[in-house]
Amino acid sequence: MPYTYNCPPCGTRSRSYTFRSGAEGHGVRHRNRRHDGDYPVGESIQHIARVSPLTRAVAWHPSKGDVIAAAVAVLLVLWSVWHALTN
Repeated sequence: MPYTYNCPPCGTRSRSYTFRSGAEGHGVRHRNRRHDGDYPVGESIQHIARVSPLTRAVAWHPSKGDVIAAAVAVLLVLWSVWHALTN
């Protein structure tokens, strides 16, 4: 399972790492840069569950901007097909 580094005082969560050592290294770099080497209260390395691409696709909900962009794209395609057939 992948691992991630979490720093609650900063609200920082690292990208997922395949090995725990990757998340720990991220934590060391974060502590050195943001906390002058001190250990923030509550920092942790956590397991995160793998999510399949199919599960992510089903859970995705388009925003209003996505819907508008898709509608405009469909209208442009329909207009170009209609224009090509009538001229």
